[in-house]
Amino acid sequence: MNTRIAKSSGTTSIKLGSRKNELARLARHKKRTIHSLVLEAVDTYMQQEQARLEYEAQAIRSYENFQATGLHMTLDELETWAKSLTTQHPQPLPPCHK
Repeated sequence: MNTRIAKSSGTTSIKLGSRKNELARLARHKKRTIHSLVLEAVDTYMQQEQARLEYEAQAIRSYENFQATGLHMTLDELETWAKSLTTQHPQPLPPCHK
């Protein structure tokens, strides 16, 4: 069994096709390099995807908690509370119930 793990050099090639001309134009306009724009785009994508994955995981955990306990809050209760937040007398978050 070969258990050798390839080491990454930190360099990845991508084919940008016609996007490269537009990236070059944007880079010149922003006085930046294509490389910096691509890194920023990749970083932004990774942050968005991580946030989406965490949001989905939280939704699953919340649903599993509801399935296990039956505790919930109605939409009307939540909306009433949320509307109170913009008033001079915001209400406390209503408790969950069965």
